Amino acid sequence: MPQTIVVTFKVPVELVEKLDELVRMGIFKNRSEALRHALVMLLNKYRGGLFAEEAIRGGYQGTLQIEGDDIEV
Repeated sequence: MPQTIVVTFKVPVELVEKLDELVRMGIFKNRSEALRHALVMLLNKYRGGLFAEEAIRGGYQGTLQIEGDDIEV
């Protein structure tokens, strides 16, 4: 099983409500999936797709779209 870590952080209630709205709309399965997606987008922006792909290897089971490519992780 891939190694994962629980990360705890503070966020304004309004952002969590918007996140939950995306989950209710079916865009994401749950908050964790949405936050993983957001993290990949952030990594792509600042470090490039290859870095993001390596960073999520083993920590996420499924397919993420990174810079136009579906990547099975």
